[in-house]
Amino acid sequence: MAPADATEPEFPKSTTQGGKPRTKTGCLTCRKRKVKCGEEKPHCLRCCKLQRECTWGDLAVTGFYIRNPDIGLQDLDTASLPYICHFTTFCCRFLAYSNDDNGNPFQDELVPLAGSSSALLHSMAALAAGHLARSQPQHQHNIAADAHYSRALSELSRTLLRTLSDPRTVRSDATLGACLLLCIYEILYSDNGWLTHLLGARDLIQFRGGPRADYLTRFFSLLDISGSLSSGAGPLLRGDYWLDDDASQDSSENSKFRPWPYYETDTAVVNYSHKLMIYMAKLSHLSSESMGQSEQDVIAERAQKIHDELLAWWQSCPSSIRDQRNDWRRQGHNRKLTVPETLREEAFSSIRSRVQGCILYLNHMLDPRGRGPQKLEDIDAIKDILEIAEETPEECGLEMGIYWGLFMAGVAIFNNHMAEDIIRRKLKAKTTSSLWHADRALYLLEVLWQKQHLSLVKDDWREVQKQMQIQM
Repeated sequence: MAPADATEPEFPKSTTQGGKPRTKTGCLTCRKRKVKCGEEKPHCLRCCKLQRECTWGDLAVTGFYIRNPDIGLQDLDTASLPYICHFTTFCCRFLAYSNDDNGNPFQDELVPLAGSSSALLHSMAALAAGHLARSQPQHQHNIAADAHYSRALSELSRTLLRTLSDPRTVRSDATLGACLLLCIYEILYSDNGWLTHLLGARDLIQFRGGPRADYLTRFFSLLDISGSLSSGAGPLLRGDYWLDDDASQDSSENSKFRPWPYYETDTAVVNYSHKLMIYMAKLSHLSSESMGQSEQDVIAERAQKIHDELLAWWQSCPSSIRDQRNDWRRQGHNRKLTVPETLREEAFSSIRSRVQGCILYLNHMLDPRGRGPQKLEDIDAIKDILEIAEETPEECGLEMGIYWGLFMAGVAIFNNHMAEDIIRRKLKAKTTSSLWHADRALYLLEVLWQKQHLSLVKDDWREVQKQMQIQM
């Protein structure tokens, strides 16, 4: 439970309800206009359709805005509009970072493009319906999710066929955005196919002239690096292309800095996350080679070099991040932390968990079957990751930041039932408070743990993943 002096992040609960009889409890916008309100939340259907601000009580929630609405909204029936609302008000806040606020680039830049792109419009609706299908299974949102996904896929394919006749549309943010959202849909709600869409997004980025310093490239890089770690195939684009969007840009660009995520005040969260991704990419490349026919002495030498570089970089990071206490939420503060300050600290905890996950990943490559004694730094890393997870408040949308560390801790432990219980509990998806989940990662760990309990022998999770054909 969070301490009294720490501010737990909150977010508006997003629900989509059926129509109700007219009452005095409708949104203030409809009541002021003296029209019947369907009382769907967070935006009523009438306000969505008319693109009006939907206000409830003392809480004003801004409706979505779509450029050229006549072009895009004509493709949606009335029942689908709440999905666009849910994508705008909820999904956008969890696509790239935990608990991002209104005004992030997905809301401000991507959503308005849906009016001119049916592929984007239906990919947004599919992702939102997919989330609601998990959090509200009784409402059969899965039917809508499948329908919107199929329509988005069809529209995207039609767009890509016009590469020669209409290259401007193919190069547009709307097309790349649709491709990335379909990738997310496959990651979250399907057993395979996400890599196909991610490869398609890579091809689109190259067709656009290569990586840019924009939010879509940054978003692609997050998917690329995380996907490469689970597949062991290495990043899809060469070089540290994601660094182009950090604080190394010149002062004129920094003067135009707009926080993303919104609680970013000095680019520290993004800067250190992006620098860590350099080592994660190196680990991914090395993992692929370590499972091949490469000389193990060469692999060990390269692993040691990455290990030393990672620790040297980590030691150069500010002590406010590196030495953050796991129980910082329960420490006394001169004043109550604001929500942005709390989320910033949560992001630092996530970075620390991922650093420890990298240590475990690297050492697992060197001794995947645990033939030697477990290293002290592995024991410390597991302890740190589990403590961070235990201290992280649940159902606040923060889970996505600790999934990677928890998975690697699950790989590193051996027949430790207490640790398994903690990891199992923390990896179980909180469907109402987060877009992302770790269902397949947990399933892989359960299979791995069961095999190890029966055989009393350490196993390589990568081999188990290949045998079970599990795409994470």
